Amino acid sequence: MAWHYLTKTFAKGDPKIRITKKGSGADAILFLLPADAVNAQIAAYFVKRDLEKETRTIRYVVHQSGLIYYPEQLKPSIITYNDEDLNWWGVIANPSVLDRVKSVRYDAMVDLNQEFHPAMAMMILELEIPIKIGFQSDLADKLYSLIIQRADSGFFENNYHTIEQILGLS
Repeated sequence: MAWHYLTKTFAKGDPKIRITKKGSGADAILFLLPADAVNAQIAAYFVKRDLEKETRTIRYVVHQSGLIYYPEQLKPSIITYNDEDLNWWGVIANPSVLDRVKSVRYDAMVDLNQEFHPAMAMMILELEIPIKIGFQSDLADKLYSLIIQRADSGFFENNYHTIEQILGLS
């Protein structure tokens, strides 16, 4: 990540994003999904939607090992990667995976991983998406434009409900 910051040139005057009560929400959303059993089952409940009525473009990225935790109706919208797609640094280096992710111009990105994942973190840094939402961590300030505090007690459902409200999904 340090190399990324040393080599990345930043555009002056980043575009401003405005969230209003009258807004329609994000039209194109990218969700980065957890692959571990516990967090994936919680995230699967959150991202399960009635896709027949969905008018937004929604894509998901998850490690191949986590695909089994997500509903069948989401699988056409899921982009998977595996360990062979990662380079020595743990960054997704497979051009076909990256091209599939970058094929849509997203309005928002949501990282549903509760733990730090180097492959996802580098993808977040590379993607030019105006709203990046993720959970509080040591590197959250570098990765996300909106940071959700983790719930120390209780269920994560309140955090997910907050994300839905921000994106206009609820």
